[in-house]
Amino acid sequence: MGSKIKASLFNHLIDAERQLLDPEVRQSEQALDSLLDDDFIEIAANGTVFNKYQVLTRLPTEVVPQFYNQHFKGRMLSDDIAQLSYQAAFRRSARAEFNYSLRMSLWRLSDGQWKMVFHQGTPCAVFSISMDDD
Repeated sequence: MGSKIKASLFNHLIDAERQLLDPEVRQSEQALDSLLDDDFIEIAANGTVFNKYQVLTRLPTEVVPQFYNQHFKGRMLSDDIAQLSYQAAFRRSARAEFNYSLRMSLWRLSDGQWKMVFHQGTPCAVFSISMDDD
């Protein structure tokens, strides 16, 4: 069972999560490197597994999709591991259909900095996209 996450850390991790969706960050190997733990693993919605090196070489060359994320939840799994979960919707262009997923990330405190160590997106049913910033 996880324990309650402090509001300040919760907000910090939501901001960091959203930075990873920002076009400028996604196109910067240095910015990505500062947010991703060296042990980072991602399991994509299609089941493909990526490590940090693969993400650092792949993301800067991708066309950045339009992202929405909402309904964040967070909890502490240990003193130095935090978990975020949320709903995400993205599309490759303004005319494309949205893809909907439930996302989960694990963040690890290392050398005084929180870095993402794990991320997974799982396709889910369509949900209403909120334009509120929550």
